[in-house]
Amino acid sequence: MPRNLTRIGLINLILLLVAGSAGILLAREAGSFAGQAGMAFVGCGLIIALLSWFQMRLEDRERLEKLELEELARSAKGSTMFDTGDAEIFPAQRAREQFEKFIVPAVTVLVFLAQAGGAVGIWLWLQNPIVGKLNQPMLLMALFGMFALLLLLMGKYSVKLAQLDNQRLLRPGASNVLLAAAVSFSVALAVGAVEAGLIRADLYLARGFAIILGLAAVETLISLVLEMYRPRVKGRIETRVMYESRLVGLLGQPAGIFSTVAQALDYQFGFKVSDTWFYQFIQRSAAWILLGQVGLLLLSTCVTFIDAGEAAILERNGSPVAGREVLGPGIHFKLPWPIDEVYRERTKEVRSFLIGLVERGDDEHPNARPPADERTVLWTVAHAKEEYNLLVASRESVIRGTEQAPPVNLLSVNIPVQYEISDLLKWTTRHANATNLLERIATREVVRYLVSVDFFEFMTTGRATAASRLRENVQAAADQLELGVHILFVGLQSVHPPVKVGKEFNAVVAAVQQKATIIEHSRTYSITNVILARSEATNRIRQAESYSLRTIAATVAQAAQFTNQVKAYRESPAVYTQRAYLNAFAAGSAGSRKIVLTATNAQQSLNLNLEDKLRPDMLDVVVESKR
Repeated sequence: MPRNLTRIGLINLILLLVAGSAGILLAREAGSFAGQAGMAFVGCGLIIALLSWFQMRLEDRERLEKLELEELARSAKGSTMFDTGDAEIFPAQRAREQFEKFIVPAVTVLVFLAQAGGAVGIWLWLQNPIVGKLNQPMLLMALFGMFALLLLLMGKYSVKLAQLDNQRLLRPGASNVLLAAAVSFSVALAVGAVEAGLIRADLYLARGFAIILGLAAVETLISLVLEMYRPRVKGRIETRVMYESRLVGLLGQPAGIFSTVAQALDYQFGFKVSDTWFYQFIQRSAAWILLGQVGLLLLSTCVTFIDAGEAAILERNGSPVAGREVLGPGIHFKLPWPIDEVYRERTKEVRSFLIGLVERGDDEHPNARPPADERTVLWTVAHAKEEYNLLVASRESVIRGTEQAPPVNLLSVNIPVQYEISDLLKWTTRHANATNLLERIATREVVRYLVSVDFFEFMTTGRATAASRLRENVQAAADQLELGVHILFVGLQSVHPPVKVGKEFNAVVAAVQQKATIIEHSRTYSITNVILARSEATNRIRQAESYSLRTIAATVAQAAQFTNQVKAYRESPAVYTQRAYLNAFAAGSAGSRKIVLTATNAQQSLNLNLEDKLRPDMLDVVVESKR
């Protein structure tokens, strides 16, 4: 191998080292995500360039060794002392073979780990970034542009030199130099886009770098697996080394895609498809075709459709468009992306969040979450993953010994808040995270309200009033901060003492209820007995009054009757006496049994004992009834 190619590989290595070190320092100082992520490609390219340069040196030493041995063999005139077939006299060749057998796969594995780890690390790093302005963006753009130019010139020279001399070991380093040039140029463009108003362009490019680095890691892994099963022929030199990436080559040399496609088509169809006029036309017009497709894609972004129940904010270079800040449902026209961007929101959707607890996930404690229709809510069982204990005022204070406990209690609450967006412009532009701010406002208003109401009143009769007051307070606080929301509902879904004291609280409540029950029973017994006593007294008084009236009336009647009886007796003493006797006899024998004996042939006197001493079965008398 000519020494100038080895020097070219060393220059590529040094250039990548300088560009990578300077680039990572500049990107960190300026706060550029894309600049820091792009240097991962330069770092992996630096490892590959070092490996290829070292392998070029070994092959160069092997070539010089063979030349020396051939010269010695010619000077020895057939001596077997310098037989070129003896392996012991080729140390450079053995070193190169051992290097390709052990070091090259090991370093390739290291490259794969660096690519995979870099892709995952960058992606995780960019999950919740703080996007802001860059520090000294013009200097950053100028330096990265300079890096791109130097790397491009050196990379083009190295690639062309490798193609002319068919040097397989120079290609990997040269391809990574061109890729570093493309990365630097992309970072410079992203910095310019940020300065033009597209503040997230740098972040998007960094995420794109993470995806490409992940694809390169997958390709390296596939190359390692295929290398394990590749047949090897002794003495044959492979045209492509293990650590050379086709993806890196295509990214660094986009024009190589056409040559690769042409070779594939020529091999597939069996003739020179690349010489046909159609392929030549496609190759010449590829840039215009691609430009036309990009134009059509940008033109399609000039039309946007807003669905029913939605509204959107129209921004131009990061600021709302005057007069068209909010777009309603329907079709709208705008400037192409990324000049104009549309941010949609469902303004008619009822949204909600909970105050006072952190809900469990669907996969947390599956045995502790029965179906909703079978779930029993108890104060002694936690209802969520985490419940907050809030202070609540109390009108009653407890005296313990010589100290008086403060008039406060702890309460666990589950308060759902439902709202909808009423002013989309305020909701999206006044605050960075309006949803989180609204939750904090609602939590603050709940805490404020609880320290101003009585504990037992809030848990019982004052819940409806509390819900109404809380909704009004949250709405007033949101309006004061211009959140642009309408609070629809604030409910008290679950209000109970902390779980740790739930059992004791239940016992106290049960004792209070039992006391109230006994008192009510006593009151009922007292009221019932008093009423019964009063009714009995009234009844007896009325009976006495009735008896008095009857007695007086009877006495008056008897007195009047006596006057009439005297008059009747004077008129006919025998009749009166007989009638009085019969009346007395009839009245006296009204309730006695009577026995009548009749005879038709004799007259006799009967002496009857009218005392009821005879049983019916003692009389031997058969009474027949006639029908």
